[in-house]
Amino acid sequence: MKRSTLTEKLILYFLALGTASIVTIGLFSYFPARKALIERTYDHLTSIRLARQNRVESYFAERIREAAIIASSPAIQELFISNPPGQGYKTFPFSDNHFRNILSSGNFSGITMTDISGNIIFSRQSDTAFRMIPGLNRPRPSAQEFTHYISDYAVSDKGDLIPLSVVCPVTIHGKVAGILILPVRQTQIDKLLPPETPIGGLGYSGEVYLVGQDFIMRSQSRFISHSIMNTHVQTIPARNAFSRAQGRERAKDYRKVEVLSSYSRLSIPGLDWVILAEIDYQEAVSSINGIRNKIILFGIFTALAFFILTYVISSRITRPLVKLKEAVVDMGEGKLETALSVSSSDEIGELTEAFNLMANSLHEKDKALQSERMNRLRSSIDGQDKERQRLSRELHDGIGQSLIAIRLKLALLENGISEKNQQHFHTLTTLTDSLIDEVRAISNALMPPSLAEFGLKSAIQNLCNNISETHGLSVEITGDLPGKISGRKVKLYLFRIIQEALNNAAKHAEARRITISSSIIDDQLRLCIADDGKGFDPDSPCVSKGHGLINIKERAGLLNGEAQIISAPGSGTSVQIIIPLNKNL
Repeated sequence: MKRSTLTEKLILYFLALGTASIVTIGLFSYFPARKALIERTYDHLTSIRLARQNRVESYFAERIREAAIIASSPAIQELFISNPPGQGYKTFPFSDNHFRNILSSGNFSGITMTDISGNIIFSRQSDTAFRMIPGLNRPRPSAQEFTHYISDYAVSDKGDLIPLSVVCPVTIHGKVAGILILPVRQTQIDKLLPPETPIGGLGYSGEVYLVGQDFIMRSQSRFISHSIMNTHVQTIPARNAFSRAQGRERAKDYRKVEVLSSYSRLSIPGLDWVILAEIDYQEAVSSINGIRNKIILFGIFTALAFFILTYVISSRITRPLVKLKEAVVDMGEGKLETALSVSSSDEIGELTEAFNLMANSLHEKDKALQSERMNRLRSSIDGQDKERQRLSRELHDGIGQSLIAIRLKLALLENGISEKNQQHFHTLTTLTDSLIDEVRAISNALMPPSLAEFGLKSAIQNLCNNISETHGLSVEITGDLPGKISGRKVKLYLFRIIQEALNNAAKHAEARRITISSSIIDDQLRLCIADDGKGFDPDSPCVSKGHGLINIKERAGLLNGEAQIISAPGSGTSVQIIIPLNKNL
């Protein structure tokens, strides 16, 4: 599982918190604003619908009153008095002046009069009207109950539109003598609900229209031509208008487009109509959608700015912690001298100060432990060297001298030995000479006398000669060791380092050639003992158990230097020693 850093967590938390705040503010700003806009749109639609409703109802009420005045005019009264009911159809033409006087308002396109049985007494209309006179083909109450009403649109057998008509009783002496039918001009009706325009208060998609009880449109649609008595409006607002009288809905209109609708039922004698004022939902909320888009855009830019700010702040907060973590890792690797700068006076600054105090304390204790360790190591190595020196002296002065004395006595007895024992005597002297040489070699290995008498360079040269003679190796020395190396221990430590490296190469490396190179660079003595042997893996557990390489590193450390072992299987071995001259030599 991928590890998340503290910086990433802070950025994530702050960004989530900021984004949630922006989204919450945006939602609390957008939805109430949209609701208020929709409510205002409904109110606007309702006000327009009421205005158009009052206009339509007032218009038809005026036409009924106008028809009543015409029905009570002397000319109409005289016509019905002169033509009593039941005498059939007679032609009683009016003069043009009479006709113009009757229809002077311009609201009616013609006139038809019938008796109470529906027989035409007089008519002046178009041919279509003669074929289907409005109002005559519908059931009516008895003459005594007959009142004024508006006859609805109708469609002739040939598909022609029969206009609205005002149907009015003609009363003479308190009795209904006939019926007056006045078709309303369509142009006058169209003026009640004129075609909507963008500046008419309903934008580009709003309209006000009328629907009959058969759910067919009774006015001209803004979007469909010739919609009167042709366009079906089976919509939820239309159905609810007939059942609830008035209300408002968000639903789909006759075009299957989602709209906001305000509706009510009209109060017109003879007509069961509803009026609807509608506007497309998308246009109604377009302004708030623009605000929504601005809120989203503002939220994106705010989130981006918040992210940058959060990144900067979190980086400033976590940078000291990251440095503390790195310092702790360095301390775990042994770098106890680590110290951090205190850049703040808060809890992190206090933590940094506490870390510095702890690091300094550990460093001081580590220095004390290292010093104690070095002292112990130096004492141990010096003790070993003293013991070697003692053993070397014992071998040289004790066993070595005794062996020499034995050899001298054997030499005195040489002339008195019989010829028969000459061979045994010769073997004995040879073994004694060999034993003397071996004791001398061991004594020199334990403490070479040339080191104290002739110096480091001569001791190393003798050591190389002995290794070359003993193991048959080619040992080459390049470069010059410093001529003036003060300190018996320093010389002894350098000698032991080179002695250990040569012995390892001779005994374990299976080498044929060994090269010792030395140089002084930047006040540092650099030694390199390299062989062409089989090499080894320095990281192998078996290597770490050996004491030879450890002794080399420990003695180099006692000289404030360092030793590096470079090797690989099949590539030989190189022991590189660096000793600072200014501190040790």
